[in-house]
Amino acid sequence: MSSPDTLAAPTTLATRTLPELLRRELAQPAGIRLVAGKVISAPDGQHVAVDVGGSTVTVPRLKSYASPTANAVAYLLASGSMLLAIGEI
Repeated sequence: MSSPDTLAAPTTLATRTLPELLRRELAQPAGIRLVAGKVISAPDGQHVAVDVGGSTVTVPRLKSYASPTANAVAYLLASGSMLLAIGEI
């Protein structure tokens, strides 16, 4: 993830979009990673249970990730101790 030093650089509104942020963070070795897991269930409208490397974790999901399908491959953004489900294949 960006350190306070990298966030201090002036940015324009165009470089603060989600796609631009993801491109910048995914390019950094210690930034955000894209992880794949298998959907287990959707316990509620804001979370999804996913099997990641043999461990089942329940993580928040993007609002646009409307209806997770059991056994589908889900994409997750990972950074440090944060996971966020963003969609599935």
